[in-house]
Amino acid sequence: MSEAHAVSPASSSRTTDPSKLGLWLNIAIAVLLVAVLAVAAYFGWTVYQSRQRQDQANAALRVARTIEEQVRKSPNDPVLRVRLGEALGAAGRYPEAVEQLNAALKINPKHTGALLDLGVIARLSGDEGKAIDYFEKVVEITEKAEYSAIDQSREIAFFNLGMMALEDERYEDAAGHFKAALRIRKDASDSYFHLAQALRGMDDSQAAIDNLEIALAFDPNYSDALLLLGELYLEQGDKVNASYALYKASQLDKESGRPEEALAGLGPASQWLKTAQDALASGNLADGLDAALIARNLDPNSVEAARVHGQILVKQKKNKDAYDVYLQALKIAPKDAQIQAEVKRLRAILLPQD
Repeated sequence: MSEAHAVSPASSSRTTDPSKLGLWLNIAIAVLLVAVLAVAAYFGWTVYQSRQRQDQANAALRVARTIEEQVRKSPNDPVLRVRLGEALGAAGRYPEAVEQLNAALKINPKHTGALLDLGVIARLSGDEGKAIDYFEKVVEITEKAEYSAIDQSREIAFFNLGMMALEDERYEDAAGHFKAALRIRKDASDSYFHLAQALRGMDDSQAAIDNLEIALAFDPNYSDALLLLGELYLEQGDKVNASYALYKASQLDKESGRPEEALAGLGPASQWLKTAQDALASGNLADGLDAALIARNLDPNSVEAARVHGQILVKQKKNKDAYDVYLQALKIAPKDAQIQAEVKRLRAILLPQD
């Protein structure tokens, strides 16, 4: 993360990608399971998170009853069997879901959607060994397929295998699975995040940071990625970038308290502002610059922190950077005469009249 990035967060944003395990179910519970792929429908983690929400379970059960009518008319259609299994799974009716998914496999033993769903249900049941078997079967089936490089079911299987390995602290295995998933889908911010977790477990902090930066390039508002990034920067002693990442995480995640807890270790913005002011007065510009950046990261609306930051950059003869900082300060305090004067002076230096 560059110095400019530390004080000028990117303005682009995107909604957080749903996890690989919840792509279809996000729609299935709310609507009618219409997002299921014809040959590779799959179950989702959202089912775990919503099992206690009776309204969603009832909605899924209504969907199941609708699909059940279609299954009676076409009992040898594996896609309908899988859809019915998924709807039953979303309603928490796992034994019935398993029955339908196994029926689909009897019709089509290589139906990757059924295998993926059975893998997730096995995880719910605490049978990790069976879940691994199902997901590895998906990998095996798709290994030589014509479209293996873009096969969504293959990517989801690798993602699941990675998550189970990560939970078991088998970090090298987890990293391998997430890398395999990313070779299929290169824009998956959650895969980069979990790969970073595995790399951290392998004590490869810099590689973890690199992957978190990629995750945030795809999803700048990924709060968990920002939190982990801030923690890793703190471990490296980089308080400037740590303060940026942790503050942004705290603004995006106001409920868990985890970013706030991490931020508390940095101290208040006022403390860093005083350090920057003292450093400027003593001529210790390098330390003053870091302190000013941290103060601004912790309190982006601080006019004084921006002012000191600009003053330090002027002392360092970095007029273009100083001009940018004063423009930022002017947005916070448009009537501040001193800031107005500095913007005018620096503009005359940088953009002299012909």
